[in-house]
Amino acid sequence: MAAAARERLPQPSGYPEQTLANTQHLMPSLLKRSAFAAAILLPTTALSQSVPSAPVILNLPASTRALGLGNTGVALRDDDVIFYNPAMLVNASGFSASGEYLASNAGSGALSAVTRYDNGGIGIGVQFANYGLPGGVPVATRPLISAHGSVPGSSLAATIGFGQTFKGYRLGVAAKYAEEVEGSTRITRPLADLGVAKDFFRTTFALAVQNLGSDDVVVGSQPINLPMRTTLGASKSDSYGPFDVNFTAAVAMLRTDFVQPSGGVEANYSWLSGWNVALRAGARRSAIGEEPFTTGASFTNDRLTFDYALETLSGNRLGHRFGIRVR
Repeated sequence: MAAAARERLPQPSGYPEQTLANTQHLMPSLLKRSAFAAAILLPTTALSQSVPSAPVILNLPASTRALGLGNTGVALRDDDVIFYNPAMLVNASGFSASGEYLASNAGSGALSAVTRYDNGGIGIGVQFANYGLPGGVPVATRPLISAHGSVPGSSLAATIGFGQTFKGYRLGVAAKYAEEVEGSTRITRPLADLGVAKDFFRTTFALAVQNLGSDDVVVGSQPINLPMRTTLGASKSDSYGPFDVNFTAAVAMLRTDFVQPSGGVEANYSWLSGWNVALRAGARRSAIGEEPFTTGASFTNDRLTFDYALETLSGNRLGHRFGIRVR
Protein backbone atom coordinates (compact mmCIF):
# COMPACT_ATOMS: atom_id res chain seq x y z
CA MET A 1 0.00 0.00 0.00
CA ALA A 2 1.31 3.43 -0.88
CA ALA A 3 2.47 5.71 1.89
CA ALA A 4 -0.03 8.35 0.86
CA ALA A 5 -2.91 5.90 0.98
CA ARG A 6 -2.15 5.18 4.64
CA GLU A 7 -2.50 8.87 5.35
CA ARG A 8 -5.98 9.31 3.94
CA LEU A 9 -8.61 10.20 6.48
CA PRO A 10 -12.21 8.98 6.51
CA GLN A 11 -14.66 11.38 4.93
CA PRO A 12 -16.62 13.17 7.66
CA SER A 13 -20.38 13.05 7.87
CA GLY A 14 -22.86 15.72 8.83
CA TYR A 15 -21.75 18.43 6.35
CA PRO A 16 -23.49 19.57 3.16
CA GLU A 17 -21.99 17.92 0.11
CA GLN A 18 -21.38 21.23 -1.64
CA THR A 19 -19.54 22.67 1.37
CA LEU A 20 -17.34 19.61 1.62
CA ALA A 21 -16.60 19.66 -2.10
CA ASN A 22 -15.63 23.32 -1.95
CA THR A 23 -13.38 22.70 1.05
CA GLN A 24 -11.66 19.76 -0.63
CA HIS A 25 -11.07 21.91 -3.70
CA LEU A 26 -9.64 24.84 -1.73
CA MET A 27 -7.43 23.06 0.80
CA PRO A 28 -4.64 21.93 -1.58
CA SER A 29 -4.48 25.46 -2.97
CA LEU A 30 -4.34 27.00 0.49
CA LEU A 31 -1.67 24.59 1.68
CA LYS A 32 0.48 25.11 -1.40
CA ARG A 33 0.18 28.86 -1.18
CA SER A 34 1.09 28.99 2.49
CA ALA A 35 4.04 26.67 1.90
CA PHE A 36 5.68 28.13 -1.16
CA ALA A 37 4.50 31.73 -1.39
CA ALA A 38 5.28 32.47 2.24
CA ALA A 39 8.66 30.80 2.11
CA ILE A 40 9.69 32.65 -1.03
CA LEU A 41 8.11 36.06 -0.53
CA LEU A 42 9.21 36.60 3.05
CA PRO A 43 12.81 37.73 3.55
CA THR A 44 15.13 34.77 3.17
CA THR A 45 17.69 35.75 5.77
CA ALA A 46 17.24 35.15 9.47
CA LEU A 47 17.07 37.95 11.96
CA SER A 48 20.32 38.58 13.76
CA GLN A 49 20.47 36.70 17.03
CA SER A 50 21.91 38.66 19.93
CA VAL A 51 21.76 35.54 22.10
CA PRO A 52 22.85 32.18 20.57
CA SER A 53 20.83 29.01 21.20
CA ALA A 54 21.96 25.50 22.12
CA PRO A 55 22.14 22.54 21.89
CA VAL A 56 22.54 22.78 18.12
CA ILE A 57 21.02 19.32 17.55
CA LEU A 58 17.61 20.85 18.32
CA ASN A 59 18.00 23.14 15.28
CA LEU A 60 18.90 20.35 12.81
CA PRO A 61 16.52 18.31 10.62
CA ALA A 62 15.61 14.92 12.09
CA SER A 63 13.55 13.24 9.33
CA THR A 64 14.46 12.51 5.71
CA ARG A 65 10.87 12.72 4.51
CA ALA A 66 10.12 15.91 6.45
CA LEU A 67 13.33 17.52 5.16
CA GLY A 68 12.24 16.89 1.56
CA LEU A 69 9.05 18.81 2.42
CA GLY A 70 10.83 21.92 3.68
CA ASN A 71 11.55 20.26 7.04
CA THR A 72 7.80 20.43 7.75
CA GLY A 73 6.95 17.51 10.05
CA VAL A 74 4.44 18.77 12.62
CA ALA A 75 1.44 17.04 10.96
CA LEU A 76 3.09 13.95 9.40
CA ARG A 77 2.43 10.36 10.47
CA ASP A 78 5.78 8.55 10.34
CA ASP A 79 7.60 7.33 13.45
CA ASP A 80 10.15 10.16 13.29
CA VAL A 81 7.30 12.61 13.97
CA ILE A 82 8.43 12.18 17.59
CA PHE A 83 11.03 14.87 16.77
CA TYR A 84 8.33 17.29 15.55
CA ASN A 85 5.04 16.70 17.41
CA PRO A 86 4.32 14.00 20.03
CA ALA A 87 0.56 14.24 19.39
CA MET A 88 1.02 12.55 15.99
CA LEU A 89 2.39 9.43 17.70
CA VAL A 90 -1.27 8.42 17.86
CA ASN A 91 -1.08 7.58 14.12
CA ALA A 92 2.57 6.57 13.80
CA SER A 93 4.22 3.15 13.87
CA GLY A 94 7.43 1.49 12.73
CA PHE A 95 11.17 2.13 12.93
CA SER A 96 13.47 4.45 10.99
CA ALA A 97 17.12 5.44 10.80
CA SER A 98 18.64 8.34 8.87
CA GLY A 99 21.86 10.29 8.51
CA GLU A 100 22.93 13.53 6.82
CA TYR A 101 26.25 14.48 5.28
CA LEU A 102 27.02 18.17 5.95
CA ALA A 103 30.80 18.41 5.39
CA SER A 104 33.87 16.17 5.39
CA ASN A 105 34.05 16.41 9.19
CA ALA A 106 30.37 17.06 10.02
CA GLY A 107 27.25 14.94 9.97
CA SER A 108 24.08 14.16 11.87
CA GLY A 109 21.74 11.23 12.33
CA ALA A 110 18.53 10.05 13.96
CA LEU A 111 16.90 6.82 15.13
CA SER A 112 13.24 6.47 16.07
CA ALA A 113 10.64 3.80 16.79
CA VAL A 114 6.94 3.83 17.70
CA THR A 115 4.69 1.07 19.00
CA ARG A 116 0.92 1.04 19.48
CA TYR A 117 -0.49 1.48 22.98
CA ASP A 118 -4.21 1.60 23.89
CA ASN A 119 -5.70 4.18 21.46
CA GLY A 120 -2.38 5.88 20.76
CA GLY A 121 1.34 5.21 20.63
CA ILE A 122 4.63 5.37 22.54
CA GLY A 123 7.78 6.46 20.76
CA ILE A 124 11.50 6.82 21.40
CA GLY A 125 14.03 8.78 19.40
CA VAL A 126 17.68 9.75 19.41
CA GLN A 127 19.34 12.55 17.41
CA PHE A 128 23.10 13.07 17.25
CA ALA A 129 25.68 15.19 15.44
CA ASN A 130 29.48 15.32 15.27
CA TYR A 131 31.51 18.21 13.86
CA GLY A 132 34.57 20.43 14.23
CA LEU A 133 34.35 24.06 15.35
CA PRO A 134 36.69 27.04 14.98
CA GLY A 135 38.32 28.07 18.25
CA GLY A 136 36.83 30.82 20.37
CA VAL A 137 33.13 30.31 19.58
CA PRO A 138 30.74 29.82 22.55
CA VAL A 139 28.40 27.23 20.99
CA ALA A 140 27.78 25.56 17.63
CA THR A 141 25.50 26.97 14.92
CA ARG A 142 24.44 25.48 11.59
CA PRO A 143 27.11 27.37 9.57
CA LEU A 144 29.87 26.69 12.12
CA ILE A 145 29.43 22.91 12.23
CA SER A 146 30.41 22.79 8.55
CA ALA A 147 33.39 25.16 8.93
CA HIS A 148 36.07 22.44 9.19
CA GLY A 149 37.19 23.68 12.60
CA SER A 150 39.78 21.93 14.73
CA VAL A 151 37.82 21.89 18.02
CA PRO A 152 35.85 18.60 18.22
CA GLY A 153 32.17 18.98 19.01
CA SER A 154 29.11 16.80 19.41
CA SER A 155 25.44 17.22 20.25
CA LEU A 156 22.79 14.70 21.25
CA ALA A 157 19.09 14.58 22.15
CA ALA A 158 17.20 11.54 23.46
CA THR A 159 13.38 11.64 23.48
CA ILE A 160 10.53 9.49 24.79
CA GLY A 161 7.01 10.47 23.81
CA PHE A 162 3.44 9.41 24.44
CA GLY A 163 0.35 10.21 22.37
CA GLN A 164 -3.32 9.38 22.99
CA THR A 165 -6.73 10.31 21.61
CA PHE A 166 -9.12 12.19 23.90
CA LYS A 167 -12.57 13.30 22.71
CA GLY A 168 -11.48 13.38 19.08
CA TYR A 169 -8.23 15.25 19.75
CA ARG A 170 -4.75 13.76 19.53
CA LEU A 171 -2.72 14.84 22.55
CA GLY A 172 0.97 14.18 23.12
CA VAL A 173 3.80 14.88 25.51
CA ALA A 174 7.51 14.09 25.21
CA ALA A 175 10.42 14.29 27.63
CA LYS A 176 13.93 14.73 26.28
CA TYR A 177 17.52 15.06 27.41
CA ALA A 178 19.77 17.25 25.26
CA GLU A 179 23.47 18.01 25.48
CA GLU A 180 26.24 19.74 23.57
CA VAL A 181 29.99 19.28 24.06
CA GLU A 182 32.68 21.48 22.48
CA GLY A 183 36.18 21.07 23.84
CA SER A 184 35.91 21.63 27.60
CA THR A 185 32.42 23.19 27.37
CA ARG A 186 29.39 21.01 28.08
CA ILE A 187 25.73 22.07 28.11
CA THR A 188 23.06 19.64 29.33
CA ARG A 189 19.32 20.20 29.65
CA PRO A 190 16.11 18.26 30.46
CA LEU A 191 13.35 19.46 28.12
CA ALA A 192 9.72 18.80 27.25
CA ASP A 193 7.51 18.94 24.14
CA LEU A 194 3.70 19.28 24.00
CA GLY A 195 1.43 18.67 21.03
CA VAL A 196 -2.20 18.57 19.90
CA ALA A 197 -3.81 17.62 16.58
CA LYS A 198 -7.32 17.41 15.14
CA ASP A 199 -8.87 16.44 11.79
CA PHE A 200 -11.27 18.77 9.98
CA PHE A 201 -12.58 18.23 6.42
CA ARG A 202 -10.08 15.44 5.71
CA THR A 203 -7.22 17.75 6.76
CA THR A 204 -5.01 17.31 9.82
CA PHE A 205 -4.24 20.45 11.80
CA ALA A 206 -1.47 20.24 14.41
CA LEU A 207 0.19 22.43 17.02
CA ALA A 208 3.47 21.67 18.84
CA VAL A 209 5.43 23.57 21.47
CA GLN A 210 8.98 22.21 21.75
CA ASN A 211 12.10 22.52 23.89
CA LEU A 212 10.45 23.80 27.05
CA GLY A 213 12.95 24.08 29.88
CA SER A 214 15.20 26.28 32.00
CA ASP A 215 17.28 28.98 30.29
CA ASP A 216 19.96 29.50 32.95
CA VAL A 217 22.96 28.69 30.74
CA VAL A 218 26.05 30.89 30.48
CA VAL A 219 29.23 29.98 28.58
CA GLY A 220 32.01 32.29 29.70
CA SER A 221 30.12 35.56 29.92
CA GLN A 222 27.77 34.68 27.03
CA PRO A 223 24.14 33.77 27.94
CA ILE A 224 22.74 30.86 25.92
CA ASN A 225 19.05 30.37 25.09
CA LEU A 226 17.15 27.16 24.46
CA PRO A 227 15.77 26.95 20.90
CA MET A 228 12.13 27.02 22.03
CA ARG A 229 9.77 26.64 19.07
CA THR A 230 5.99 26.84 18.55
CA THR A 231 4.71 25.35 15.27
CA LEU A 232 1.23 25.38 13.75
CA GLY A 233 0.74 23.27 10.64
CA ALA A 234 -1.58 21.21 8.47
CA SER A 235 -1.43 18.28 6.07
CA LYS A 236 -3.84 16.85 3.52
CA SER A 237 -3.81 13.88 1.17
CA ASP A 238 -5.81 13.54 -2.06
CA SER A 239 -5.82 11.59 -5.31
CA TYR A 240 -5.30 13.01 -8.79
CA GLY A 241 -5.62 10.31 -11.41
CA PRO A 242 -2.98 7.63 -10.70
CA PHE A 243 -1.17 9.85 -8.15
CA ASP A 244 -1.68 10.17 -4.42
CA VAL A 245 -0.58 13.66 -3.43
CA ASN A 246 0.24 14.93 0.05
CA PHE A 247 0.34 18.65 0.89
CA THR A 248 1.78 20.02 4.11
CA ALA A 249 2.49 23.52 5.43
CA ALA A 250 3.44 25.09 8.76
CA VAL A 251 4.47 28.32 10.44
CA ALA A 252 7.00 28.15 13.29
CA MET A 253 7.82 30.87 15.78
CA LEU A 254 11.30 30.62 17.28
CA ARG A 255 11.98 32.25 20.63
CA THR A 256 14.30 34.68 18.84
CA ASP A 257 11.12 36.20 17.30
CA PHE A 258 12.00 34.62 13.95
CA VAL A 259 8.91 33.42 12.07
CA GLN A 260 9.61 30.54 9.68
CA PRO A 261 6.88 29.40 7.25
CA SER A 262 7.57 26.18 5.40
CA GLY A 263 5.83 23.49 3.41
CA GLY A 264 5.97 21.00 0.62
CA VAL A 265 4.20 18.65 -1.73
CA GLU A 266 4.71 14.92 -2.26
CA ALA A 267 3.47 12.93 -5.27
CA ASN A 268 3.18 9.16 -4.88
CA TYR A 269 2.75 6.61 -7.67
CA SER A 270 1.96 2.95 -7.06
CA TRP A 271 1.83 0.56 -10.02
CA LEU A 272 1.41 -2.60 -7.93
CA SER A 273 0.20 -3.30 -4.41
CA GLY A 274 3.10 -2.77 -1.99
CA TRP A 275 5.27 -0.87 -4.50
CA ASN A 276 5.49 2.93 -4.44
CA VAL A 277 7.73 5.78 -5.56
CA ALA A 278 7.44 9.34 -4.29
CA LEU A 279 8.91 12.69 -5.32
CA ARG A 280 8.99 15.66 -2.94
CA ALA A 281 9.63 19.39 -3.14
CA GLY A 282 9.72 21.84 -0.26
CA ALA A 283 10.47 25.43 0.67
CA ARG A 284 11.15 27.29 3.91
CA ARG A 285 12.13 30.72 5.08
CA SER A 286 15.88 30.52 5.61
CA ALA A 287 17.21 30.41 9.15
CA ILE A 288 20.91 31.02 9.81
CA GLY A 289 22.96 28.63 7.69
CA GLU A 290 20.04 27.56 5.48
CA GLU A 291 18.73 28.37 2.01
CA PRO A 292 15.05 28.07 1.05
CA PHE A 293 14.67 24.96 -1.08
CA THR A 294 14.63 21.24 -0.35
CA THR A 295 13.71 18.17 -2.38
CA GLY A 296 13.55 14.42 -1.93
CA ALA A 297 12.39 11.03 -3.12
CA SER A 298 11.57 7.58 -1.78
CA PHE A 299 11.09 4.01 -2.94
CA THR A 300 8.84 1.59 -1.03
CA ASN A 301 8.58 -2.17 -1.34
CA ASP A 302 5.91 -3.50 0.98
CA ARG A 303 6.99 -2.44 4.52
CA LEU A 304 10.47 -1.18 3.61
CA THR A 305 11.11 2.40 2.43
CA PHE A 306 14.36 4.04 1.27
CA ASP A 307 14.37 7.84 1.53
CA TYR A 308 16.61 10.62 0.21
CA ALA A 309 16.47 14.38 0.81
CA LEU A 310 18.59 17.31 -0.31
CA GLU A 311 18.64 20.71 1.39
CA THR A 312 20.28 23.91 0.18
CA LEU A 313 22.61 25.54 2.72
CA SER A 314 24.44 28.85 2.92
CA GLY A 315 27.75 29.23 1.10
CA ASN A 316 26.48 27.29 -1.94
CA ARG A 317 26.61 24.07 0.06
CA LEU A 318 24.21 21.11 0.01
CA GLY A 319 23.13 18.70 2.71
CA HIS A 320 22.38 15.10 1.68
CA ARG A 321 20.22 12.95 3.95
CA PHE A 322 19.53 9.23 3.54
CA GLY A 323 17.03 7.17 5.49
CA ILE A 324 15.47 3.75 5.81
CA ARG A 325 12.09 2.99 7.33
CA VAL A 326 10.38 -0.26 8.33
CA ARG A 327 6.64 -0.17 8.95
